[in-house]
Amino acid sequence: MNNFKIDMDSSATPQDDKIATPPAVARNDVALNEGNGLDVTRRGFLSLLGASVALATSACRKPVHKILPFVKEPENLKPGISKYYASTYPLAGTSYGVLVETREGRPIKLEGNPDHPLSQGATHHLAQASILDVYDSDRKKYPTIGASRVSWEQWIEVTSTILKNAQNKNKRVCVLHESSASPTLQEVLRKFSNQFKNISVIEFEPTSSENETIAFEECFGLSSIPQPKLDKASVILSLNSDFLGDPRNNVSSIKEWTKTRKIPLQQNSMSRLYSVESFLSLTGTNADHRLALKPSQLLEFALGLATILIEEYQIGDKNLIPIFEKVSRPTYSSAYSEAFLKTLALDLSENIGKSLVLVGPQESKELHIAGLLLNALLKSFSNTLNLKNYTTRSKNGYGKIKNFLEDLKHNKVDVLVTLGGNPAYHFGEAFSIPAQKIQNNIRLSLYEDETSQVTRYDAPLSHFLESWDDSKPTSTSFSIHQPTLRSLYQSRCTGEMLLEWQAHLENITILPTEAWISEIKNNFKHNWNEILQKGYINVDSTPLALSPINVSAVSRMIDEGKYRSFGLRRPQNDKKNKQDDPSSPHGFDEASNHNDAVIELQFEISHATFDGRFANNGWLQELPHPVTKITWDNVANMSSKTAQTLNLKNEDVIELAYGNKILSLPVFIQQGLAEGVITTQIGYGRTHAGHVGSNIGSNVFPLLMASDFSWSLTQNVSINKTGKTYKIATTQKHADLMGRPIAHEAALDDYKNNPDFPKQDDHSESFDLYKKEHTYPGHKWGMSIDLTSCVGCNACVTACNTENNVPVVGKDQVLKGREMHWIRIDRYYRETEQESPAVIHEPMLCQHCEDAPCENVCPVNATTHSEEGLNEMTYNRCIGTRYCSNNCPYKVRRFNFFDYTDDILTPEELGKNPDVTIRMRGVMEKCTFCVQRIQEARIDAKSHGHERISDGGVKSACQQVCPADAIVFGDLNDPSSQVAKLSKSPHGFHILQHLNTKPSITYLAKIRNPHPNLKEFESL
Repeated sequence: MNNFKIDMDSSATPQDDKIATPPAVARNDVALNEGNGLDVTRRGFLSLLGASVALATSACRKPVHKILPFVKEPENLKPGISKYYASTYPLAGTSYGVLVETREGRPIKLEGNPDHPLSQGATHHLAQASILDVYDSDRKKYPTIGASRVSWEQWIEVTSTILKNAQNKNKRVCVLHESSASPTLQEVLRKFSNQFKNISVIEFEPTSSENETIAFEECFGLSSIPQPKLDKASVILSLNSDFLGDPRNNVSSIKEWTKTRKIPLQQNSMSRLYSVESFLSLTGTNADHRLALKPSQLLEFALGLATILIEEYQIGDKNLIPIFEKVSRPTYSSAYSEAFLKTLALDLSENIGKSLVLVGPQESKELHIAGLLLNALLKSFSNTLNLKNYTTRSKNGYGKIKNFLEDLKHNKVDVLVTLGGNPAYHFGEAFSIPAQKIQNNIRLSLYEDETSQVTRYDAPLSHFLESWDDSKPTSTSFSIHQPTLRSLYQSRCTGEMLLEWQAHLENITILPTEAWISEIKNNFKHNWNEILQKGYINVDSTPLALSPINVSAVSRMIDEGKYRSFGLRRPQNDKKNKQDDPSSPHGFDEASNHNDAVIELQFEISHATFDGRFANNGWLQELPHPVTKITWDNVANMSSKTAQTLNLKNEDVIELAYGNKILSLPVFIQQGLAEGVITTQIGYGRTHAGHVGSNIGSNVFPLLMASDFSWSLTQNVSINKTGKTYKIATTQKHADLMGRPIAHEAALDDYKNNPDFPKQDDHSESFDLYKKEHTYPGHKWGMSIDLTSCVGCNACVTACNTENNVPVVGKDQVLKGREMHWIRIDRYYRETEQESPAVIHEPMLCQHCEDAPCENVCPVNATTHSEEGLNEMTYNRCIGTRYCSNNCPYKVRRFNFFDYTDDILTPEELGKNPDVTIRMRGVMEKCTFCVQRIQEARIDAKSHGHERISDGGVKSACQQVCPADAIVFGDLNDPSSQVAKLSKSPHGFHILQHLNTKPSITYLAKIRNPHPNLKEFESL
């Protein structure tokens, strides 16, 4: 055997985040001799041993991060101490107040402003995840002209010249902008448009509620929509309205609705929610009674309900009786559907002035008119609909955009300015092809997205946390946006840009930021510093003066309605009129132009990406859908009966065709859907979203475009089975309680008669793991979770991710069950439900057991029990055996198989919480009860001379974000604390309490309020 030598560079030195080079080894110390094998000298052996140890340890060590001290410390900045700024979270023309937590000048967390009337201290998952957006490395960083980078001065000069030329030569200018609740921006936009004689300013939102505005105008002659008062409603009917899940208003909706559902009751009775819908929404899963219908049946259901109220209960104007003679009485195909409608009508008639009907914002104008009619009959206006607090909405839907797209197509636009939004994604080739031909195409955008690809003059838009602005989402609330950090990139906000363009057009010089702040200040007549500190002001408004509902609008709606199913009689001269088919399997009989083979398609707003704008946010992409538990995709949801009829199974890929547009989606069998209905979500299929969100899921907007943005396609939808399959990543595979005592529920009447029913349901015998009882001389931290209040909105999951630096693992790892969420929300169906499955949402996190099964199996004592009842993890001690995870009956411990923090891109590391360790590969992670917040509260208490933390002095991240106030955290040793009182509630229980692990979390059983006439159809 030939001899060889080992050469190592002795001059190499270790570098940050790289493997250190081992020390040099003398060449003559190691030799391979023929016949004798390896002959190693003592010095050579020790050198090789040292080299191998260096290689092994340096590959696994924590990266070294260098910090630089301040040469001159900024005023009012204390390292390690959080500062909070009152600001506003905007979304699609809506907004609510938030508090932005900053550390060393960088925002790291958003919380609800407790004083703001719309948030009241809570937020939703989109607001929580916005921290990831502001530090997104894929944001557009500098202005460009074509493919060339230019300075802001050059970009402003060129674009201002283009606009000046259009002004002088009377060229056609079109400004397309996304919706905003800012009155100042609207005024600045108006002044800017006045500089041109030939200009069109078009506002567009893909999730527009334009039909709602049109319906209100036809019925009452007003474009202002009263806001619902959910806490004043005893009976609520939801018609395809996911008011608990729609992030545009669900924070205030959840706050108000859950006030009427608290146990023990603060009032004599609990409110009751009926849901009639075509998809299984978050609202539907929380309803006391739910009916699944095809989209084409919703209008007929609403009119059938109105007919019963008018004819049987003599409710409403006598002028309506002749109109409703054209509406036939309903016939039923099942006992449940008949009982549902009759019971609903009875319940509403008994709660005149205390009832409320809500219609989904994207539903048809006809359904909205029917909803307004029902509210008028039930005297909801001024009682459960607030005439003093209203929203003035513009028509920002597809109805307004059609003429603009036609002008683009026929080359009638000389200068195109797009401010935010993403029309190339939403409108496809109808926008991108003609827009690309426009030489003077100007854009402000947060990302280099699909629209940026067809834009010549593109500049970066500032994030809302970098911008000044104001907001007036309703007539009674006015809030301020203030930046919490300087713009990370060379960006401007929309208001600054419009003012600078206007200054060039008027040949004056301004400082755009100062001018924009001055415009905002002009809207606030109060003390500016006080407004900045508080974040908002209350505004007095004149109540809406509503006349009686326009009877002719109702009559026209009935005459022009689509006679497709239950309840409507066709005109006598309609030759297609046939007898109803009593054998229809649906909740209501259908007219002859519908049959079981007809497939209807229902679109939903994405829980994760909204309309696609958040596609590059990994926290949101990996956030499980609250009902399906699907991540990283949109799918074709359908019932098991529909799948059997079409010979389909889970993960089969199908093609949905409408007109000349085809969409490919994998099949997901979903309980609770009506037969013959397929539902899917918008906001996926982005091609230029960034390194996270590009090419995720399928883009459904071509089908929406083909249907003029109708959110339900009731005919001409064809399906083709491709023979392919596609993996769907879900975080919950099993959703049946199977009689196990995991989650308890009861009807309200049964609870009143037997309040401690969870304890009686569990007949198992308990055994102690340990003979010695734990003692807690100081605090003993615990939590209560109210399943009646929890709606499953996922806000707590995202808040935990933000607070604790929880990493994103990607779809491949989710498929292997390796998602890292420290808290999850399990969703269970009641197995015996016939018509529509009742759902329980159950937050699941580390139970911090007193007799924890994880602690006695760890070979290195990495998981231990603290003196305050916390189950603690020592990351540096953990060696990754995962014994603790195997021994945990709740499956709430997460093992990081990979170093998910190794590839963090600049400046994403700035959004991390410095109070929480960023874990390396190979350790077990889990909920800590936000121990860093406990320590902060302890220090604060001591600084004020208190020995103990007072009740409410510390809130976990999940508790603070929860709009339902379903989570309470505190000291179980304090008998006066809220959590101690709730832990002793008669309907409280511990999950898997027969194991006697003695968890520190008490769940309060879910209490529903079914109507007595429908209890026979429930399994409670």
